Amino acid sequence: MPDPAPATGVTEAAAPAPVRTPDAPQASASTPTAATQPPAIPPGGLEIHWHAGQPPLVASNGPEALAGRNVVLSLRPEKISISKERPTAANVLQGKVIDIAYLGNISTYYVKLADGTMVKAQAANTRRISRRGITWEDTVWLSFTATAGVVLEDDT
Repeated sequence: MPDPAPATGVTEAAAPAPVRTPDAPQASASTPTAATQPPAIPPGGLEIHWHAGQPPLVASNGPEALAGRNVVLSLRPEKISISKERPTAANVLQGKVIDIAYLGNISTYYVKLADGTMVKAQAANTRRISRRGITWEDTVWLSFTATAGVVLEDDT
């Protein structure tokens, strides 16, 4: 993932660079204006431009004081849904399953996005492992709600 970039409304952010952890996208935050705000961004929410070629992420719990600053979006793996079909959600990313860790009641999926970012998603094992719908090398969709993450100021 890229280094943080200054927020600039819903326009382009500064040049991307690598991120420290796979579960915490760093980026720039912006407060959408009424003229440019997509319906998925609630009032007081932030649009996070985190990597060229990737869609901006939407966070409804980011303080407006962070607009124009470098931010980190912290997500827990269990807040990220994984599916083979494109979901309708505030935040949707496509990737490829690189590894799967079966942990009894849950499976952890390691998914590589097109830009090389690794994202970890967890799902409850509600079926026998032999009937698992997602396996290695599958193209999958990751999604999460606008309230799933925590927006933090990046002070590095």
